[in-house]
Amino acid sequence: MRFLRILLVVIGSVFFFPVSCTVALFAGIHLVAKIDERSVDDGDQVHSLFKVVYETESVDQSFGVVRLRNLADRQNQFASGEPKGTMSFLMSEPRGKVDVGGSSISYEVLESFAGKQVIEVVDAYHDGDNTIWSRYEAGNSSISPISSRMFYFGYMFTAFLYAFGFALILHLVGDRLGRKYRKRSLESAGN
Repeated sequence: MRFLRILLVVIGSVFFFPVSCTVALFAGIHLVAKIDERSVDDGDQVHSLFKVVYETESVDQSFGVVRLRNLADRQNQFASGEPKGTMSFLMSEPRGKVDVGGSSISYEVLESFAGKQVIEVVDAYHDGDNTIWSRYEAGNSSISPISSRMFYFGYMFTAFLYAFGFALILHLVGDRLGRKYRKRSLESAGN
């Protein structure tokens, strides 16, 4: 009984509201990110920031990176001879990392089988705003997207509405139950 009274006082207090809202916001951001995961097997379209890594014969870079939506243009550049060399999506190293512009891009070969590889590319922005995971099956000259997910600071704005609503409902329920409990306590003390 004492525990219930303490719980009701805490939940109904004005100071609990910002704490519960903050906790719900933090949890909500991760929930929104989970909901936004996309799988090609489920019929989803991968995120527009989906990245693919490739190797060339060039010795000045370990590997190249291109967005999926720009892949055909990049392949056409190699086919026309500028830059010179060939482009392969099979990676010779099991993992690699490079800094490109404002982000750090790393890849890992998760599986290798029969001239194919399953590769996951992680594009982490240096400012912490975005992290994008791209997973695909690679052949020597082709790729097949599998899934993508991202963690984006903008998810906070979506999660805020739910967090605020959750905290408000929790506060109102705690306040109402606390009032009923106090009223019963006063009535039983008066008798």
